[in-house]
Amino acid sequence: MVGVFAPGLRVTCVVTFPATRQTALERLGDFLADAPRYAARRNYVLSGHPQVSRLSAAIRHRLITEAEVVEATLRCYPFRAVEKFLQEVLWRSYWKGWLEMRPQIWQSYAAAVSQKPDSEDVCAVAGGLSQSGIMNHFARELLETGYMHNHARMWWASYWIHHCGLPWELGADHFFRHLLDADPASNTLSWRWVAGLQTRGKTYLATAQNITKYCAPEILEAAGGVGFEDGVVARMARDEERMDETALPLEEFPKEYDPRADERTVVVLHDEDLCLENSPLAKVRPVVVLQFVPKSDSPLPAPRADWLAAARSDAARRAKEHFGCDVLVCRNREDLRRECAAQKATCLLMMEPFVGPLRDELGGFPEELAGHGIDVVRLRRKWDSALLPHAARGFFPFWNKVGRFLAKSGTETLS
Repeated sequence: MVGVFAPGLRVTCVVTFPATRQTALERLGDFLADAPRYAARRNYVLSGHPQVSRLSAAIRHRLITEAEVVEATLRCYPFRAVEKFLQEVLWRSYWKGWLEMRPQIWQSYAAAVSQKPDSEDVCAVAGGLSQSGIMNHFARELLETGYMHNHARMWWASYWIHHCGLPWELGADHFFRHLLDADPASNTLSWRWVAGLQTRGKTYLATAQNITKYCAPEILEAAGGVGFEDGVVARMARDEERMDETALPLEEFPKEYDPRADERTVVVLHDEDLCLENSPLAKVRPVVVLQFVPKSDSPLPAPRADWLAAARSDAARRAKEHFGCDVLVCRNREDLRRECAAQKATCLLMMEPFVGPLRDELGGFPEELAGHGIDVVRLRRKWDSALLPHAARGFFPFWNKVGRFLAKSGTETLS
């Protein structure tokens, strides 16, 4: 989606989002002082977003892991004092597990995006040229920084769907292209929830009263106010819009790997796990690391492209230091095959991508390599193997199981 950006209108606050493992760990350390106050402050949209961790992009690409964040938090505080913050960290794992069991939801969404052309209204709202001053502010913030506060994301998605009557799939695609923390599961399923598709009979409708309560007055004033009335009725999802939500068996992957002395191994580094040195692949001694950076049909917006470039560079540097070998960039599956052949590889190891574009890009790849005499081993972190199976239903049944475990045992067996 290409939005039309409103000329002369700028978002003046500068917000930093850690793009290296070291800066992410430092940011986590700084945030922990405020973690007990997160529950009371998290819904407020403030200039510079000082009350939230701003670690979502680093966690999404695993510059740092959910287990590390939870472990560091529980070292500092009792479980009940930081439960709300821990819930927010665990929402990402919940969404991933839910979608892993229902990959058809992702496939239907991706097909809908390709079949729904942009319109003038879509480009106007996406570009910050709508009738709502505050929604224009959030639209510009997303375009300029790659970030939007979680509460503002809910308001903006609701405005897009219920106030403007635009297809939810195109709004979700706009977010997915621009957000630094763009995650196939969290993004797609959150938009479905606002649209009334994720939880039958429930939608989310943004109101001027709620926005005025939680948005900082100086932001509202500079934006020109809310700009819409509360008389809008939420658009209810039609039965024909619903997708097949049948849960499929969750595929299991090994949680560890013991390398053999006689094998020539290559390791694949990709954007869904940029910290292989503390992954199940940590003990491997590959002949080369292949960093998979698939070539996109259309370039990513600058904020997200710049952040990813920095994160990838940091991951490659750390991988080279840890594994003691070269890190080569591969842009497609043919590059991967060619490098495996050049290295006379007998085994390729990788962290298994979750449902989404990267999984789509690598679909069928293990079978292709097997035809060339190369074993492909796909692994999952202990955290994912333990938590994802509990995401078959709603979030709170998931949290009742996982939260009780964390309160009692922490992350010792999950990292």
